[in-house]
Amino acid sequence: MPSAKNLNVSLPKTAMALAWGDAWTNMIQPFYALPALAIAGLKAKDIMGYELVIMLITDVFMSAVFLFL
Repeated sequence: MPSAKNLNVSLPKTAMALAWGDAWTNMIQPFYALPALAIAGLKAKDIMGYELVIMLITDVFMSAVFLFL
């Protein structure tokens, strides 16, 4: 946040970008999926490709949102 102040960038936008960046990396292997995987008898590698696709799609969308916000 001090860097955002020094660059005269909107603090709410900076906070949202930081929060989204943290949440975005959790999409690679979401913690909430672990119990569902155990119940279904799957391993994390079985859903990794799907998670990667979802992560990349949301990356494009959210990058556009932050660019034009």
